[in-house]
Amino acid sequence: MSERLKRDSQDVSKTRLPGRVFPRTGQGVGFRPTRARAFTIVGEKLTSVRADRTLSRSGLWATGPRQLTLPIEARGLSEVVIASGSLRLTPDYDLLAWLCERWATRPTPSGVIRPTLYEIGSDLYGGPPSGENYRDLLAAGERLAFVTVRIAGIDALTGEPGAYETVGHLLDFARPADGRPDGVRRLSVELSGWLRRAIDDGAPVRLSWRTLRAFHRNEQLAKRLWIYLAAERWKPAGRLHREGTWISCGDRLFAALGMDYGRHRDARAALKRACATVRRVDPRFAAGTLELRKLGRSWRIDAERPSWEAWRELRGEQEAVREKLRAAGWR
Repeated sequence: MSERLKRDSQDVSKTRLPGRVFPRTGQGVGFRPTRARAFTIVGEKLTSVRADRTLSRSGLWATGPRQLTLPIEARGLSEVVIASGSLRLTPDYDLLAWLCERWATRPTPSGVIRPTLYEIGSDLYGGPPSGENYRDLLAAGERLAFVTVRIAGIDALTGEPGAYETVGHLLDFARPADGRPDGVRRLSVELSGWLRRAIDDGAPVRLSWRTLRAFHRNEQLAKRLWIYLAAERWKPAGRLHREGTWISCGDRLFAALGMDYGRHRDARAALKRACATVRRVDPRFAAGTLELRKLGRSWRIDAERPSWEAWRELRGEQEAVREKLRAAGWR
């Protein structure tokens, strides 16, 4: 554990707010004040989170049976990741996204954030967490702290990776002092400097928290595909107020999604089911197109959905109709 983590865990001022306990943010030297536009917690309800785009596209996340402690080298469509081990998609990715959002909205002068287990668990599990939930969160935090990663971009012309950037650990993580998984116990978490910079100054991917947590534990591939699509660069489509993208389907996509199938046709069948699940879970994709298509001898995923502005307007109209129906006595 770093000296900064030890020092911060020994002396943290606290203030009580209705419903939750949060650390008081100081105004120390070098403190970066929170930007009002960065807040996504309204009425103590988390609505969206942000995560690093490169990590979201990488093959670091296991969607099926995999020995997590074995080193991996995953060559995706735009990056190669070499890591000392794999991470679970759930709850490891969810926890990392939650921590990135906490840092982005409420940074600290020391770089250390100290949420309670109850605070994290109530967001991740949609209610009061159980003892098993606390143990799962602690195990996820330790896996995130254990893994080291190296990332290199792939040259679009040659298809070869460039120089590897030695990134290192994702974060430093410390259990509560007495080790008990109690909801009021505070964790000490320090995101790595490169990850904090990526969240603050880069172009992080924004994810609906409700949708991220809506996938069933047996729908991990669909959840992984949804995260990957969120990290894609969407462009205006031919139709008005629409945006679209497409992804070539092959070994590199399978690696990025953490898929391990012996035959390509089995992998494609799984992707077709995943596309159907994403359309069912995310209403924005249900209002558009998401399907696996064959073009000549190759396959690709085609996606189209309403732009964010158009979708927000459509949702407002839908809510207005619901209010009228409720006023008329419909339930």
